[in-house]
Amino acid sequence: MILTAERLGGAVCVMTTTATPSIPHASYTKVELTSTSEDSGGMADPANGRIVCTRAGLYRVAAAVGFSLNSVGSRALAVYRFNSSAGIGTAVPATPSGISARLSTSGLIRLAVGHYLEIFVWQNSGGSLNLYSQFGVSARLDAEWVSQ
Repeated sequence: MILTAERLGGAVCVMTTTATPSIPHASYTKVELTSTSEDSGGMADPANGRIVCTRAGLYRVAAAVGFSLNSVGSRALAVYRFNSSAGIGTAVPATPSGISARLSTSGLIRLAVGHYLEIFVWQNSGGSLNLYSQFGVSARLDAEWVSQ
């Protein structure tokens, strides 16, 4: 096998949001990703708050969010592909008072050109709960092409 630039590396996209949207009780809610910090593959779609695949293959995907302080219920984070769960996500019980819940998840997803990735979150605190911005970011989604 001859190593080429095509085989050594692929597209990378990192999107975030600084917004702290209100997440309703017991309803999966899309987090709009509005900023792009890295996009070597032309995949960022800030107008629709998502990452769009421009090169078919296997992608390493990672997502993270933070929730505001609240010690009731549970929190969940899921990566969606085409408005349905891609099988990458996590859920945790609410944290004790004084500690903000942080969730992160990662995995491999096979994507075709035009597939898109989004972050959805869920919480059941009994009312609406905001995302929490730490270090200027309340949500992040990364996608990195790794192979055909």
